[in-house]
Amino acid sequence: MKDDFVKIKFENIFRIDSIITVFYMELSKDFSYGGEKHDFWEMVYIDKGEMLCTADTNTFTLKSGELTFHKPDEFHNLKGNGKDAPDVTILTFECKSRAMKDFEGKIFQLDAEEKALISMLFEEALSCYKMEDEYNPLLQKMIKLDSAPYGSSQMTKNLLEIFLIKLKRNKDSLTKESRTRLLINGVSVSYEVEEIISYLKNNIYGKVTIDGVAFALGKSTATLKKQFSLSMNTGIIDYYNALKINEAKKLIREGKYNFQEISNMLSYDTPQYFSKCFKDRTRLTPGQYKKSIMK
Repeated sequence: MKDDFVKIKFENIFRIDSIITVFYMELSKDFSYGGEKHDFWEMVYIDKGEMLCTADTNTFTLKSGELTFHKPDEFHNLKGNGKDAPDVTILTFECKSRAMKDFEGKIFQLDAEEKALISMLFEEALSCYKMEDEYNPLLQKMIKLDSAPYGSSQMTKNLLEIFLIKLKRNKDSLTKESRTRLLINGVSVSYEVEEIISYLKNNIYGKVTIDGVAFALGKSTATLKKQFSLSMNTGIIDYYNALKINEAKKLIREGKYNFQEISNMLSYDTPQYFSKCFKDRTRLTPGQYKKSIMK
């Protein structure tokens, strides 16, 4: 009697063709790297601290416990945020599997199981390979250790493929665009300052005080002022008043409301005080500004 055995082939969702570099770095808070691009994938994981990461023209914050990928031929760099001394692990590899496309432009917050798996991956990889110049791993030249444990190269490949599969199942990811750094006059500002500006913009039709902003954001007044002054050349309330006048100009251009209505909407005490504030900022009264608008 003949047995009808069926041989079921394994899927190859992710097939790692080669590893180029694998290294761990403890960096200073002011670390800066000019950037690069190459024709293979790069995986960046922040173990501790935070870093500013650039992918093409998008700069975003990569936080502790988060991981991102740079696709082949994507310009990228890393930079310290000036306050945290980060620990970073980087692995570069070749993989032409179509499933890799799902990792483009995303940031992953790793759960406990994924953190344990990536720890195993790097432990295995670093038992097998080392950078030729350990003091300058960004030179990207790696050698295989003679003392590598039996099968460590294949184990590294398998663990990386397993990690990618696990990550593919992870639906909890952010887009890099959602973390785009806010630019003020062409200068990237910190998330602390962006948080303050966001609060001011969200309350542009009300009234705010520095103490009120500090309380709402869970900061001390001194911390709030210090964080804002590090990036901006003006005070918080002065910036808020400028936002109000810019909003008033927009409302005037739209032509839906008269000056008294705009004054009330923006919570000025009186239309006269609104007119004074407007002229102090623009050198024009609201009426003069309205006349200056090109039809």
